[in-house]
Amino acid sequence: MESSETYSLFMATDVACRILGIDPQVMLETAGLAELARGRTELRVTADQYFDAWNTMGVLSPRADYVPYLGVAISRGPVIPVFFTLSCAPDLETGLMRLAQFKSLLGPARMRVFRDGPLLRVEYDSVDNRCPMPPSLGALQLICMVENIRGAAVHLVCPVSAGFDGSEADRRQIAGHLGIMPEHSDVAFVAFSPEDAKRRFISENPTLWADIEADLKLQLAAQNDRLPIAARVRGALVDLMPAGRTGAEDVAAALGLSRSTLQRRLRDEETSYQAVLDGTRRDMAIRYLTKTTLRAEGIANVLAYRDANSFSRSFRRWTGLAPLAFRQEAASRSTVSSSSE
Repeated sequence: MESSETYSLFMATDVACRILGIDPQVMLETAGLAELARGRTELRVTADQYFDAWNTMGVLSPRADYVPYLGVAISRGPVIPVFFTLSCAPDLETGLMRLAQFKSLLGPARMRVFRDGPLLRVEYDSVDNRCPMPPSLGALQLICMVENIRGAAVHLVCPVSAGFDGSEADRRQIAGHLGIMPEHSDVAFVAFSPEDAKRRFISENPTLWADIEADLKLQLAAQNDRLPIAARVRGALVDLMPAGRTGAEDVAAALGLSRSTLQRRLRDEETSYQAVLDGTRRDMAIRYLTKTTLRAEGIANVLAYRDANSFSRSFRRWTGLAPLAFRQEAASRSTVSSSSE
Protein backbone atom coordinates (compact mmCIF):
# COMPACT_ATOMS: atom_id res chain seq x y z
CA MET A 1 0.00 0.00 0.00
CA GLU A 2 1.35 3.41 -0.97
CA SER A 3 1.08 6.39 1.35
CA SER A 4 0.94 10.12 0.66
CA GLU A 5 0.94 11.03 4.34
CA THR A 6 3.59 13.21 5.93
CA TYR A 7 5.24 12.60 9.29
CA SER A 8 6.77 14.72 12.00
CA LEU A 9 10.58 14.70 12.18
CA PHE A 10 10.44 15.42 15.90
CA MET A 11 11.90 12.05 16.89
CA ALA A 12 14.82 12.59 14.52
CA THR A 13 15.64 16.30 14.81
CA ASP A 14 14.60 17.02 18.39
CA VAL A 15 15.23 13.71 20.14
CA ALA A 16 17.74 11.50 18.32
CA CYS A 17 20.00 14.30 17.10
CA ARG A 18 20.10 15.84 20.57
CA ILE A 19 20.96 12.51 22.19
CA LEU A 20 23.74 11.80 19.67
CA GLY A 21 25.12 15.35 19.70
CA ILE A 22 24.40 15.92 15.99
CA ASP A 23 23.44 19.36 14.68
CA PRO A 24 19.91 18.88 13.25
CA GLN A 25 20.53 21.49 10.55
CA VAL A 26 23.68 19.70 9.37
CA MET A 27 21.76 16.41 9.34
CA LEU A 28 18.92 17.86 7.26
CA GLU A 29 21.28 19.53 4.80
CA THR A 30 23.34 16.36 4.42
CA ALA A 31 20.14 14.38 3.83
CA GLY A 32 19.15 16.70 0.99
CA LEU A 33 16.48 18.41 3.07
CA ALA A 34 18.14 21.82 3.09
CA GLU A 35 14.84 23.60 2.47
CA LEU A 36 13.58 22.35 5.82
CA ALA A 37 16.84 23.27 7.51
CA ARG A 38 16.58 26.85 6.26
CA GLY A 39 13.55 27.74 8.24
CA ARG A 40 10.38 25.70 7.88
CA THR A 41 9.11 25.57 11.43
CA GLU A 42 7.07 22.36 11.29
CA LEU A 43 9.21 19.58 9.91
CA ARG A 44 6.80 17.18 8.23
CA VAL A 45 8.19 14.91 5.55
CA THR A 46 7.30 11.93 3.41
CA ALA A 47 8.27 8.43 4.49
CA ASP A 48 11.11 8.45 1.97
CA GLN A 49 12.48 11.73 3.33
CA TYR A 50 12.12 10.49 6.90
CA PHE A 51 14.17 7.38 6.15
CA ASP A 52 16.79 9.49 4.33
CA ALA A 53 17.11 11.61 7.47
CA TRP A 54 17.45 8.50 9.64
CA ASN A 55 20.15 6.97 7.42
CA THR A 56 22.04 10.28 7.38
CA MET A 57 21.93 10.41 11.16
CA GLY A 58 23.56 6.98 11.25
CA VAL A 59 26.36 8.20 8.97
CA LEU A 60 26.93 11.31 11.10
CA SER A 61 26.69 9.53 14.45
CA PRO A 62 29.87 9.69 16.54
CA ARG A 63 28.95 6.30 18.01
CA ALA A 64 29.12 2.98 16.20
CA ASP A 65 26.56 1.60 18.67
CA TYR A 66 24.08 4.42 18.05
CA VAL A 67 21.12 2.07 17.63
CA PRO A 68 21.16 0.46 21.11
CA TYR A 69 22.40 3.71 22.65
CA LEU A 70 19.44 5.63 21.19
CA GLY A 71 16.95 2.91 22.08
CA VAL A 72 17.85 2.97 25.76
CA ALA A 73 18.14 6.77 25.92
CA ILE A 74 14.77 7.40 24.23
CA SER A 75 12.91 4.93 26.45
CA ARG A 76 14.43 6.38 29.63
CA GLY A 77 14.74 10.00 28.59
CA PRO A 78 12.33 12.66 27.28
CA VAL A 79 8.64 12.51 28.09
CA ILE A 80 6.89 11.52 24.85
CA PRO A 81 3.08 11.45 25.26
CA VAL A 82 2.60 8.59 22.76
CA PHE A 83 4.51 6.26 25.09
CA PHE A 84 1.80 6.72 27.74
CA THR A 85 -0.29 4.38 25.58
CA LEU A 86 1.93 1.59 26.85
CA SER A 87 2.75 2.67 30.40
CA CYS A 88 -0.85 3.51 31.36
CA ALA A 89 -2.14 0.11 30.23
CA PRO A 90 -3.08 -2.69 32.65
CA ASP A 91 -0.88 -5.26 30.91
CA LEU A 92 1.58 -5.78 28.06
CA GLU A 93 -0.88 -6.95 25.41
CA THR A 94 -3.34 -4.12 26.02
CA GLY A 95 -0.53 -1.56 25.96
CA LEU A 96 0.85 -2.83 22.65
CA MET A 97 -2.59 -2.80 21.06
CA ARG A 98 -3.09 0.80 22.17
CA LEU A 99 0.34 1.89 20.97
CA ALA A 100 -0.26 0.36 17.54
CA GLN A 101 -3.20 2.75 17.02
CA PHE A 102 -0.98 5.82 17.42
CA LYS A 103 2.41 4.59 16.18
CA SER A 104 2.26 6.81 13.09
CA LEU A 105 2.50 9.89 15.33
CA LEU A 106 6.16 8.95 15.88
CA GLY A 107 7.06 8.40 12.23
CA PRO A 108 6.29 6.34 9.11
CA ALA A 109 6.27 2.94 10.80
CA ARG A 110 3.35 0.52 10.82
CA MET A 111 3.00 -1.63 13.93
CA ARG A 112 1.00 -4.88 13.95
CA VAL A 113 0.14 -6.77 17.13
CA PHE A 114 -1.34 -10.25 16.85
CA ARG A 115 -1.36 -13.74 18.29
CA ASP A 116 1.02 -16.17 16.61
CA GLY A 117 -0.09 -19.44 18.16
CA PRO A 118 0.43 -19.00 21.90
CA LEU A 119 2.86 -16.09 21.41
CA LEU A 120 2.14 -12.37 21.21
CA ARG A 121 3.94 -11.05 18.13
CA VAL A 122 4.70 -7.44 17.18
CA GLU A 123 5.88 -6.53 13.67
CA TYR A 124 7.15 -3.24 12.28
CA ASP A 125 7.45 -2.13 8.69
CA SER A 126 7.18 0.97 6.54
CA VAL A 127 3.82 2.59 5.94
CA ASP A 128 4.85 2.94 2.28
CA ASN A 129 5.78 -0.14 0.23
CA ARG A 130 7.80 2.05 -2.12
CA CYS A 131 10.39 2.82 0.56
CA PRO A 132 11.33 0.02 2.99
CA MET A 133 12.20 0.85 6.56
CA PRO A 134 15.97 0.91 7.17
CA PRO A 135 17.04 -2.20 9.12
CA SER A 136 18.70 -0.04 11.77
CA LEU A 137 15.41 1.76 12.40
CA GLY A 138 13.68 -1.60 12.77
CA ALA A 139 16.29 -2.57 15.35
CA LEU A 140 15.64 0.67 17.22
CA GLN A 141 11.93 -0.17 17.41
CA LEU A 142 12.74 -3.49 19.08
CA ILE A 143 14.99 -1.97 21.72
CA CYS A 144 12.60 0.88 22.54
CA MET A 145 9.75 -1.58 22.83
CA VAL A 146 11.52 -3.95 25.20
CA GLU A 147 12.97 -1.13 27.34
CA ASN A 148 9.56 0.55 27.71
CA ILE A 149 7.91 -2.75 28.62
CA ARG A 150 10.51 -3.44 31.30
CA GLY A 151 9.99 0.01 32.77
CA ALA A 152 6.22 -0.41 32.93
CA ALA A 153 6.37 -3.95 34.35
CA VAL A 154 9.43 -3.39 36.57
CA HIS A 155 10.45 -6.85 35.44
CA LEU A 156 13.21 -8.08 33.15
CA VAL A 157 10.86 -9.11 30.36
CA CYS A 158 12.75 -10.93 27.61
CA PRO A 159 11.21 -11.78 24.24
CA VAL A 160 11.19 -15.42 23.20
CA SER A 161 12.18 -14.46 19.65
CA ALA A 162 13.07 -11.37 17.63
CA GLY A 163 14.51 -10.47 14.28
CA PHE A 164 15.28 -7.79 11.72
CA ASP A 165 17.02 -7.42 8.36
CA GLY A 166 20.53 -6.81 9.68
CA SER A 167 23.93 -8.42 9.44
CA GLU A 168 25.12 -10.82 12.12
CA ALA A 169 27.24 -8.01 13.59
CA ASP A 170 24.22 -5.69 13.68
CA ARG A 171 22.12 -8.35 15.36
CA ARG A 172 24.80 -9.14 17.92
CA GLN A 173 24.98 -5.45 18.78
CA ILE A 174 21.44 -5.44 20.18
CA ALA A 175 21.33 -9.03 21.46
CA GLY A 176 22.51 -8.05 24.93
CA HIS A 177 19.73 -5.48 25.25
CA LEU A 178 16.98 -7.84 24.12
CA GLY A 179 18.24 -10.81 26.09
CA ILE A 180 18.27 -13.06 23.00
CA MET A 181 20.09 -13.18 19.67
CA PRO A 182 17.77 -11.77 16.96
CA GLU A 183 17.42 -13.86 13.84
CA HIS A 184 17.73 -12.55 10.29
CA SER A 185 14.27 -11.54 9.13
CA ASP A 186 12.83 -9.44 6.32
CA VAL A 187 10.48 -7.81 8.83
CA ALA A 188 11.43 -6.41 12.22
CA PHE A 189 9.57 -8.37 14.88
CA VAL A 190 9.54 -9.36 18.52
CA ALA A 191 7.47 -12.09 20.20
CA PHE A 192 6.54 -12.55 23.85
CA SER A 193 5.45 -15.57 25.87
CA PRO A 194 1.79 -16.00 26.94
CA GLU A 195 2.84 -15.26 30.52
CA ASP A 196 4.50 -11.97 29.58
CA ALA A 197 1.64 -11.00 27.26
CA LYS A 198 -0.65 -10.82 30.30
CA ARG A 199 1.98 -9.42 32.67
CA ARG A 200 0.52 -6.64 34.80
CA PHE A 201 2.00 -3.16 34.60
CA ILE A 202 2.57 -1.37 37.90
CA SER A 203 2.34 1.92 36.00
CA GLU A 204 -1.33 1.32 35.06
CA ASN A 205 -3.19 4.63 35.13
CA PRO A 206 -6.71 4.49 33.64
CA THR A 207 -7.63 8.09 34.48
CA LEU A 208 -4.51 9.47 32.80
CA TRP A 209 -5.05 7.18 29.82
CA ALA A 210 -8.55 8.58 29.20
CA ASP A 211 -7.08 12.06 28.79
CA ILE A 212 -4.02 10.95 26.81
CA GLU A 213 -6.17 8.94 24.41
CA ALA A 214 -8.36 11.98 23.71
CA ASP A 215 -5.29 14.10 22.96
CA LEU A 216 -3.73 11.48 20.71
CA LYS A 217 -6.95 11.12 18.75
CA LEU A 218 -6.94 14.89 18.27
CA GLN A 219 -3.37 14.67 16.97
CA LEU A 220 -4.41 12.11 14.40
CA ALA A 221 -7.45 14.16 13.42
CA ALA A 222 -5.71 17.54 13.28
CA GLN A 223 -5.66 17.44 9.47
CA ASN A 224 -9.44 16.91 9.31
CA ASP A 225 -10.74 20.31 8.21
CA ARG A 226 -14.28 19.38 9.26
CA LEU A 227 -13.32 19.67 12.93
CA PRO A 228 -13.57 23.03 14.71
CA ILE A 229 -10.34 24.92 14.16
CA ALA A 230 -9.74 25.25 17.92
CA ALA A 231 -9.78 21.45 18.25
CA ARG A 232 -7.39 21.10 15.32
CA VAL A 233 -5.05 23.67 16.90
CA ARG A 234 -5.08 21.76 20.18
CA GLY A 235 -4.26 18.52 18.38
CA ALA A 236 -1.38 20.16 16.52
CA LEU A 237 -0.06 21.67 19.76
CA VAL A 238 -0.02 18.29 21.52
CA ASP A 239 2.11 17.07 18.61
CA LEU A 240 4.40 20.12 18.44
CA MET A 241 4.98 21.05 22.08
CA PRO A 242 7.41 18.23 22.94
CA ALA A 243 9.55 19.60 20.07
CA GLY A 244 9.53 23.05 21.65
CA ARG A 245 7.25 24.57 19.01
CA THR A 246 4.30 26.65 20.18
CA GLY A 247 4.21 29.56 17.73
CA ALA A 248 1.13 30.32 15.66
CA GLU A 249 3.27 29.96 12.54
CA ASP A 250 4.28 26.44 13.60
CA VAL A 251 0.67 25.37 14.06
CA ALA A 252 -0.48 27.08 10.87
CA ALA A 253 2.18 25.22 8.87
CA ALA A 254 1.21 21.92 10.51
CA LEU A 255 -2.43 22.48 9.52
CA GLY A 256 -1.62 23.66 6.00
CA LEU A 257 -2.94 27.17 6.63
CA SER A 258 -1.48 30.65 6.55
CA ARG A 259 -1.06 32.35 9.91
CA SER A 260 -3.62 35.01 9.02
CA THR A 261 -6.18 32.38 7.97
CA LEU A 262 -5.61 30.47 11.22
CA GLN A 263 -6.14 33.59 13.30
CA ARG A 264 -9.24 34.62 11.34
CA ARG A 265 -10.84 31.19 11.72
CA LEU A 266 -10.14 31.21 15.45
CA ARG A 267 -11.79 34.64 15.72
CA ASP A 268 -14.80 33.21 13.91
CA GLU A 269 -15.05 30.66 16.74
CA GLU A 270 -14.78 33.51 19.25
CA THR A 271 -11.36 32.53 20.55
CA SER A 272 -7.70 33.30 19.86
CA TYR A 273 -4.50 31.43 19.31
CA GLN A 274 -3.14 32.47 22.72
CA ALA A 275 -6.34 31.35 24.45
CA VAL A 276 -6.13 27.88 22.86
CA LEU A 277 -2.41 27.62 23.66
CA ASP A 278 -2.95 28.64 27.30
CA GLY A 279 -5.94 26.33 27.67
CA THR A 280 -4.05 23.38 26.21
CA ARG A 281 -1.04 23.98 28.43
CA ARG A 282 -3.19 24.49 31.52
CA ASP A 283 -5.21 21.31 30.98
CA MET A 284 -2.09 19.22 30.31
CA ALA A 285 -0.25 20.72 33.29
CA ILE A 286 -3.11 19.92 35.67
CA ARG A 287 -3.29 16.40 34.26
CA TYR A 288 0.43 15.73 34.76
CA LEU A 289 0.44 17.30 38.23
CA THR A 290 -2.54 15.31 39.49
CA LYS A 291 -2.19 12.03 37.63
CA THR A 292 1.58 11.49 37.33
CA THR A 293 4.70 11.95 39.43
CA LEU A 294 6.48 14.05 36.80
CA ARG A 295 8.55 16.85 38.30
CA ALA A 296 7.87 20.47 37.35
CA GLU A 297 10.99 20.49 35.15
CA GLY A 298 9.68 17.55 33.14
CA ILE A 299 6.22 19.07 32.75
CA ALA A 300 7.77 22.38 31.65
CA ASN A 301 9.72 20.50 28.99
CA VAL A 302 6.64 18.67 27.66
CA LEU A 303 4.76 21.97 27.45
CA ALA A 304 7.64 23.72 25.65
CA TYR A 305 8.55 26.22 28.34
CA ARG A 306 12.11 27.55 28.51
CA ASP A 307 12.44 26.41 32.11
CA ALA A 308 10.49 25.44 35.21
CA ASN A 309 10.30 29.05 36.41
CA SER A 310 8.51 30.15 33.24
CA PHE A 311 6.07 27.28 33.64
CA SER A 312 5.52 28.12 37.30
CA ARG A 313 4.69 31.77 36.51
CA SER A 314 2.11 30.73 33.93
CA PHE A 315 0.60 28.14 36.25
CA ARG A 316 0.24 30.72 39.04
CA ARG A 317 -1.55 33.02 36.60
CA TRP A 318 -4.00 30.24 35.67
CA THR A 319 -4.68 28.79 39.12
CA GLY A 320 -3.31 31.15 41.74
CA LEU A 321 -1.00 28.39 43.02
CA ALA A 322 2.52 27.19 42.33
CA PRO A 323 2.64 23.75 40.64
CA LEU A 324 3.89 21.93 43.75
CA ALA A 325 1.29 23.60 45.97
CA PHE A 326 -1.43 22.68 43.48
CA ARG A 327 -0.27 19.04 43.46
CA GLN A 328 -0.22 18.90 47.27
CA GLU A 329 -3.68 20.48 47.56
CA ALA A 330 -5.10 18.08 44.96
CA ALA A 331 -3.58 15.12 46.83
CA SER A 332 -5.09 16.35 50.11
CA ARG A 333 -8.55 16.70 48.54
CA SER A 334 -8.27 13.20 47.12
CA THR A 335 -7.27 11.79 50.52
CA VAL A 336 -10.17 13.52 52.29
CA SER A 337 -12.61 12.32 49.59
CA SER A 338 -11.36 8.73 49.89
CA SER A 339 -11.57 8.70 53.70
CA SER A 340 -15.14 10.02 53.68
CA GLU A 341 -16.43 7.29 51.38
